[in-house]
Amino acid sequence: MLQRVEKCGYMTVNPVDWNIFSVKRSGKQWTVDLARKTCTCNKLQMDHFPCSHALAAASDDEKSPSTDAYSVPIMPVGHPSSWVVPSDIAERVVLNPKTKRQSGRPMEGRHATSSERTTIQSCRRCGQSGHNSRRCSNPPLINEGPSRIVPEEYLRKCSVCHQVGHNKQTCPHKESAEE
Repeated sequence: MLQRVEKCGYMTVNPVDWNIFSVKRSGKQWTVDLARKTCTCNKLQMDHFPCSHALAAASDDEKSPSTDAYSVPIMPVGHPSSWVVPSDIAERVVLNPKTKRQSGRPMEGRHATSSERTTIQSCRRCGQSGHNSRRCSNPPLINEGPSRIVPEEYLRKCSVCHQVGHNKQTCPHKESAEE
């Protein structure tokens, strides 16, 4: 009896139902029904004396299922070595289902939503964040540190007089060019 009590300390007990417990130890699994006084090892039924699995289930503090999410108990299937499989079923060969690979390049993970994106736009023209150089209305940064030198081709010029500092709509020479 002491050996059985010592063994039950190394077992993991999971409640299945109010009286049914799944007891696991070193890769093997037993099902204990405390109401019917049965265990899948059959020692409890044969000896009429509690086996180590029944002792572990009875000593478990939580004698109720861990969640009430399932109204119908889900019975554990036990260790595969204890399964009784008919010979006609064991001889059947089950092949993988035929699947067709989708066309195109496979996706590399999931796409982040707009709220998850952390990249902040920064303008290469003025250096400020929140917009890009196409929509920039700020004057360009020139010679503000070694990395902020703006080349001549990035400076915005008026399409009428080709001068830097204004655009076609605010050009002072616009009226003379239209005539």
